[in-house]
Order: sequence, then structure tokens, then C-alpha cells
Amino acid sequence: MKAARIYDYSGATAVRLDEIEVLQPGPGEVRIRVGAAGINNSDLQTTYGTYRGYGHKELPHILGQEAAGEVDAVGLGVKELIPGMRVVGRVRGAFAEMAFGLASELLPLANEVSFAVAASLPIAYLTAGMALIHKANVQHGEWVLVHPGSGGVGTAAVQLAQLLGGRVIATAGNQVKVQRLLELGALQGIDYSVQDVASEVRRITDNSGVQVALDGAGKVTFAHCLEAIANNGRIVSYGTTTGMDAALPIGKLLGRNATVYGIALWYNNDYQSSLGTLRDLVIPAVAQGKLQPTIDEIVGLEGVSGALLRMENRDLMGKIIVVP
Repeated sequence: MKAARIYDYSGATAVRLDEIEVLQPGPGEVRIRVGAAGINNSDLQTTYGTYRGYGHKELPHILGQEAAGEVDAVGLGVKELIPGMRVVGRVRGAFAEMAFGLASELLPLANEVSFAVAASLPIAYLTAGMALIHKANVQHGEWVLVHPGSGGVGTAAVQLAQLLGGRVIATAGNQVKVQRLLELGALQGIDYSVQDVASEVRRITDNSGVQVALDGAGKVTFAHCLEAIANNGRIVSYGTTTGMDAALPIGKLLGRNATVYGIALWYNNDYQSSLGTLRDLVIPAVAQGKLQPTIDEIVGLEGVSGALLRMENRDLMGKIIVVP
């Protein structure tokens, strides 16, 4: 089978397309014929050796952690999934013609949802669902800041927060992206390249701040979220693209009685609950057209390197999907 692999940690340009042997699934595992796979920032980090995700034990390593497709074979003990079933979820080696996942992490996929759309869901909507529902417990009518809002998780969070009844303020680095976020359901948009996020949030909310803030980039955005949070507000941090060493002014945190949550998706106590949310809320809402995942581009396996470079340059809106 064909697979996109790295042999060293020199970045996105290290990706090579190889022909490799098709292995058998182990106990509790499922082998799926990949219909589509989603690209994430963690895949970019993997090419630099700064992230060691599911199945990453040694080089060469097949990239990709989420996919949708058809069950091709099952390992010992797997009974609920059978060959031919459409599934979506976390896998190892997604950027290949075949990938492997635990049966416990693969969900049935409705025929109404294409593989390309489904492949954009797991990581983005698991993270957004965990942040909004299982951590922040967003309530109808609350102000929700999604900062930034133009990435895979951001665009998912904007739509999911709106579906939950939140009043969304979303940020992006240019007016084109801001306009797209408004089209996705944000009530207000902020161009952080020319506007001060905290000042704009205070203006929009009549100086009260937001009840929930999603920090998607770390060092820079966390500080903005803390400035923008209302009394008794909740901040959920899930990304570090602007740096990992964010300052935490204790006086502001205490003075606003704020709660801060951090998310490491796969190792979080709410992971299984979030998987249930993906199955019971997100996938049905996508099938019904209530959620419309944002796909920026679809590439083949030979386009993985270029897609990762686009991600590194922050030159995208939503998700890039790989179709083998």
C-alpha cells in the first residue's frame, strides 16, 4: 500500500511517499481502508519530533491520526465492527491506503456523511466538545470567545458553541477569515492583526467580558483570554502554536474568580464522554446539516508535505483533508 512517512525530524519537507507492506490488525484493533484523513497541527509537530502521537514508536513513521473509511479486517476480540462497515475515529497511520485503530475508538458513520467531511470531525470536534461541554459547560445565552477561530478546532468550536446557544465572538488574522467566521455563526468577529482582542470583547459585551474563552494558541492568546474573561468565567486552553510558556497573573485570575482548564485530548478523563458527544450530537448534526465542517482543501498522499507547509504558514481556514 502507499503511505506518507517521515524518516527524520527535519519538518514538513521530510515527508516521503512509499510503497509498504499491509499488516494484520492486532487484538482489539480494526484495519480500515482509508476513504479520507484529516491533517492536524500535531502532524506538523511530529515532523519536527516535538510530538509523539498514537503509534509513533520509531522511524520511519506513517503520519496521520484521524480517518474515515470502511472496515477492511478486524483483530481478535472485535465483534461490534465487521468488514464493510463505515467508520470514523482516531487511528494510527492515517496518511495511507490502510490505517489501524482500536475498535473502542471508532464510531459508526451514517451514509449521509461523506468520508471527506467525516475525516474532519474527530480531533477538531472532540476537542471543541470537550472544551465547550465537558469542561466549560456552556449555557444558553453565554458569551463565548473562540481565540483564534480560523483553524480546525476553532471553526468547529464556533459552530458547536452556536448550536449550544452560546453567543460567539471569534478571532482571526485577517478580514477575509473574520467574514467567514461570521458566516459560520459567530455573532461578532475580531481581526487580531489590527484590533486589540480584550478591548473589543469588553466593547461587545458592555464591559462584562465573556463567560467562556477558548485559548487555541497558548502564550499570546491565553493572556488575551484572561483579560477578556468575565467574573466567574471559564478559560479552556488546548493549543500552543504561539508558545508554551504563558504568564499567569494570579491577581487577575483570583480577582475574576476564573477557572482554567487544560486539555490533553487523548489522556483526559472526559475523553470517553467526548467520544459519546461526537457520536450522539456531532455526527447526527452534520448528517442533518446543522453543523457544516470547514474544509479548506483536499489533497492526495503526494500533497501531504505541501499541506503541512500551508499549516506551518497559517495559510488555511478550517481543515485540510487527505484522500489516498
